[in-house]
Amino acid sequence: MADILEPHGARPHGAAVNQPDSNPPVFIGWFIWLIATIFVVYQLILQTSYAALDSSITEELSISGPESSLLAASFLFTYALVQLPAGLILDRHNLKWILSAAALICSLATLAFSVIDNYWMLVISRALMGISAGFAFPGAGVVARRWIKPSQFALAMGLIDLLFCGGAIVGNVGIGKLLHSMSWQTIMLWLAAIGGIIALLAAMFIRSTPRGHAQPAMSGHISLGQSFLELIRTRQVWLGMVFYGGICANVFGFYGLWDVPLQEAFEFSHDQALTLNSWMFIGMGIGAVTCGLIADWWGRRKPLMVVGGIGSAIMVGLVLFTPVYSYNLTVMQLFVNGFLLGSGVLVFPAVCESLPRGYSGAAIGAVNAIGIMTGALLQFIPGLFISTDTTAPLDSYQKTLVVFLVAIFLATLAALKMHETRPGWDNAVTPDNENLDPLPQDQSASG
Repeated sequence: MADILEPHGARPHGAAVNQPDSNPPVFIGWFIWLIATIFVVYQLILQTSYAALDSSITEELSISGPESSLLAASFLFTYALVQLPAGLILDRHNLKWILSAAALICSLATLAFSVIDNYWMLVISRALMGISAGFAFPGAGVVARRWIKPSQFALAMGLIDLLFCGGAIVGNVGIGKLLHSMSWQTIMLWLAAIGGIIALLAAMFIRSTPRGHAQPAMSGHISLGQSFLELIRTRQVWLGMVFYGGICANVFGFYGLWDVPLQEAFEFSHDQALTLNSWMFIGMGIGAVTCGLIADWWGRRKPLMVVGGIGSAIMVGLVLFTPVYSYNLTVMQLFVNGFLLGSGVLVFPAVCESLPRGYSGAAIGAVNAIGIMTGALLQFIPGLFISTDTTAPLDSYQKTLVVFLVAIFLATLAALKMHETRPGWDNAVTPDNENLDPLPQDQSASG
């Protein structure tokens, strides 16, 4: 208990800290962070809007169900693949030009999608959207790491998650409403224009580092291969990927697809099930910001991640197996589960603070990639045994969907094994502290 209750900013004896001489300018830092985060919101709108546009596109272009599924998945597949390379590039090169170029390419790919009527060209253009949009989330994370005070880094990542959820809601509900007044091509044209504006804003206002602050240590001197090796031999990165994989399995796998047919199997109507499911995402956005605030104020990450993992395991079990007593009680269950899953955002500061500052983009990209891939995989696997058309009995859903309970249990175990970090830590490793990872061999030799 003494360790958990130690004051904000305290650290074990000998922990390595490499903090800037002064904090970045507050207003400018948050303004640059906002522009980078708008790109993340844009990415989510593009990613999730296809669900609303699906029927219009398939009807107009006469494409089959499997072809539509491939067209939808082409974005997420390339997005996941580019996460680690994007992070490595962002760590080493000028943020302004990388993010503005990525937003511009994303805008042009969206423009192409709006005017092409050939199926395979549509797949290629949507895949290009995923590649270019893949720079958005790690880019916003690197901006937060460099421009936001270390004592507010977890809050910044929580706010990114909140706006991330907002982008998903706009992509589903907002785009669906626009379809009543304009064609899907017109909607994509407007989205392409928005991407161009984001590219212009990034080129005008984003800067790599605050004036007077040095470039992140080693980021320009170590090859991409060496950076990759640094990530894969750091225990905290692997544990972070397992933790975030379990979180995303539930967010994107369970609540992204399978909770709606489960609620229908509990005899809610389809509209009620959709509304119920949305409460999880509302809770997650609020939970991410709340966890970020508490983690930065307290100066701790690990306890909140552990509590979030344990609480989420309990809530997933309740959602799966408890009888439905009332609609409002189910709303509360899903909101609380989302709130607890919001603790997943703390994995990014916990991993970034365990590595030298120049590895932030690569670390965020690697963890995010595994989360996305795990979520996509666990959307697919239950479909081998049950379907989304609610024809299976309730007990079949419960037996199959227990895989999500296993995933969050593994995430909790990973959180328990992770070491603690503090706001402002860089490369939080030292041989004097048994709770932390050992120093990399090349650093210990040169240190």
